[in-house]
Amino acid sequence: METTRTNFPGQPEINRNPFLRQKGVRIDPTTASPRPTAGSTIVLLLALLGSAVAVVGGVKDPARVCAHTILLALAVGAWLDFRAGGMRNLVRADLFALLALYFLTLFEFLFPQREFYSMAHPESVRKAVMLVIWALGAMAVGRHCGNIHSKSFSEIFLRPVPASFMISLFWFATLIGYLHMLVAVNFNVIEMVRYFLEPRFSQPWARGRLGDWKALLVELGLFMYLIPPLAGVIFARRKNYPNMQLVLIGAALAFTMFYGFTTGTRNIFASFLLTFCIGYAFALEADRRKELITLALSAAALLVVSTILMLEFRTIGFTNYFKGESSYYETPERTLFVDYNLYAMSQLVEVFPTRHPYLGWEIPYQALIRPIPRAIWKGKPEGLSMSIEEAVGAEGWTVAASMVGEAYMAAGVFGVVLLSFLFGAVTGWWGHLASPRNSDFGNLVYASGFFAAAISMRSVFTFTTAILPTIGALVIGALLIKKVRASRGGHSFRRG
Repeated sequence: METTRTNFPGQPEINRNPFLRQKGVRIDPTTASPRPTAGSTIVLLLALLGSAVAVVGGVKDPARVCAHTILLALAVGAWLDFRAGGMRNLVRADLFALLALYFLTLFEFLFPQREFYSMAHPESVRKAVMLVIWALGAMAVGRHCGNIHSKSFSEIFLRPVPASFMISLFWFATLIGYLHMLVAVNFNVIEMVRYFLEPRFSQPWARGRLGDWKALLVELGLFMYLIPPLAGVIFARRKNYPNMQLVLIGAALAFTMFYGFTTGTRNIFASFLLTFCIGYAFALEADRRKELITLALSAAALLVVSTILMLEFRTIGFTNYFKGESSYYETPERTLFVDYNLYAMSQLVEVFPTRHPYLGWEIPYQALIRPIPRAIWKGKPEGLSMSIEEAVGAEGWTVAASMVGEAYMAAGVFGVVLLSFLFGAVTGWWGHLASPRNSDFGNLVYASGFFAAAISMRSVFTFTTAILPTIGALVIGALLIKKVRASRGGHSFRRG
């Protein structure tokens, strides 16, 4: 067999490509895809079982007990996974989905929340906590059932691409991602930045409830979510890219992070930060571990600080906040607040199915059709027969109940277990596509998938739109790579 190398610096040798393996070719075991260990799952399941016993047994503060117990189990599980596969084995979609769901439902109960139990009935809170336990357990088990290999996907992830391709893709994503904003302000960038600093939903590019032809451009704005992972990959492999491009890409990344922060929408900024770190982590060489640890700690600190600050200005805008105004939700005891998704769930268990039947297929159907703009489908249904806001009695403001609450509205506990298991299987399968052998483009696609995995824990309705940037990257990348191969008269490498 003839062994050749790729023409692009920083790419692995061809004899390490799994499609060209022959007898006698040694495969380094450190190149295995990241995956959860059985030990980490067992620890989490035992903690969930103990938490369930405590909740059923009538513990006084079930949310806080579960928050501490489950966090400890997640930490121990992460340590076991780290010992099994190093730092890269912690950069998995299934783990981040579990952490996202924990953050949205239980994290705030690590701190005193005395006002919470004056808002919700204790028995309803117990039922809501049990739903979270069922969801986390089903996801933990489901992630071991996603071991499905796809040769076509793997080939796209492994196919090497030149630096010029990544640079072109970055600027394409930047232009298309900001296009709907630029159109709304007649391409006046200064005016666009001024609107960044205004209160949420007051921007001229904000999509209406029902949408119109402009919603088509808004949907294309999802390409913005490719900017951070692209930048992460490029900066991790910065030796392969021109210095001037690194400066310009760094400026575009900083601008995008600034936009994400000033929106006041924490899931947007967190998604930008997360996908940048994932892209950076998987494109980074193994011997630069200190660099990765420094990045991870810095990102974690920034995420915690931003979570608190963005609550204070998201309704009044960054400009007014900078002038000294405040919109912070005042309580007798100021404490950490995330979203009180557990409160919304406690209200839902009182409504379904006692006062309203489960919504059944309405939930998955609405999630599937959500990306279709009304300009294309004028008869598109406007919403659920009973929304979360109607169920909890909220007027004039939106309510989040997490993926767990929406699954319960669909089919009760069975719906929670089924949907959580499916999410676990999908995120577990996604982890099998990760490898240090992936090309820069493969690392980009893998990192972009974390956006859908994490944000879907907030609402199942976001999954079908959040996955669009990843699908777009796959389609565009596959087409362009195919074109490059055709222009060279065949494959980029050959069999011997």
